Amino acid sequence: MPCSPITPLRRAAFVLTLALLAGCGGKPVPAHHAVDTHPDDACAVCGMYLDGSPGPRAEAWISGRAKPLVFDSTRDFFAYVLQPENQSALQELFVQDSTRIDWQQPAHAAASFIDARTASYVAWQPLAGSMGPTLAPFASRTVAEAFVREHGGAVLGFAEITPALVATLDYRCPAQATGAHSTLQCLAAPSPLLGLSSHPPAAPSPAHPRPHP
Repeated sequence: MPCSPITPLRRAAFVLTLALLAGCGGKPVPAHHAVDTHPDDACAVCGMYLDGSPGPRAEAWISGRAKPLVFDSTRDFFAYVLQPENQSALQELFVQDSTRIDWQQPAHAAASFIDARTASYVAWQPLAGSMGPTLAPFASRTVAEAFVREHGGAVLGFAEITPALVATLDYRCPAQATGAHSTLQCLAAPSPLLGLSSHPPAAPSPAHPRPHP
């Protein structure tokens, strides 16, 4: 008995069936969002509690976990996410926007976090994090550049931060500041650091006001 020709309708039905079968075999991973942190949350790298630690914090969603890993500093965050053995399990990554927190007493609210991969970071800046020198994240590169002009440092994108940079991070600019892709301008901090505020500059847009401490 001769086979019936494959009509456009049959072809469409066949393609739809294959798509449905493929979908059943592996459901897409739902997108995660930043969550509130808590004073008794412990940093996934150093083990210190968040309560009482200064500077912006971070969260990393890892495949297979019901909750994100929490970090008490952006330095510890990058020390973890840049490790080759951790790369394949990384999902959504978040850091606190420096304009949405009191540096000395950071907020715990999920609203203070931004996408870590699109943030701008100020390295070699003078404000201490929980573990010493740290990176100050900003949602706006313009605000990050304004912070550098006032306090020193250099603005980096997520992809420009390397393990070597994190390992040698300090409060002062190195003789030559280099990122992963290019030579970066690194401005020396004012000396002495008179009038330095623990509150990084607020973003110019009224859509994201900085919460009062």
